[in-house]
Amino acid sequence: MTEPTIRDVDALIGPATPHFAYQIRQRVENLVAGLDDEHPVRVHARERLALLDGLGWTTSKGEWGDPSSPR
Repeated sequence: MTEPTIRDVDALIGPATPHFAYQIRQRVENLVAGLDDEHPVRVHARERLALLDGLGWTTSKGEWGDPSSPR
């Protein structure tokens, strides 16, 4: 398998909705599992996963922002 990219992380997180936030979170965690903690893609994923956590706790994207928007 090729090394995951920031674009790969964003492609998974972009279409997230509150209902599927935790399923997508698990897919992203699996994607970056083999990377070092300080790897740029893993750092980016960690930041985006925080957004998914917030999205999972809310019923709309309004409170936490749209996960598909660039950071």
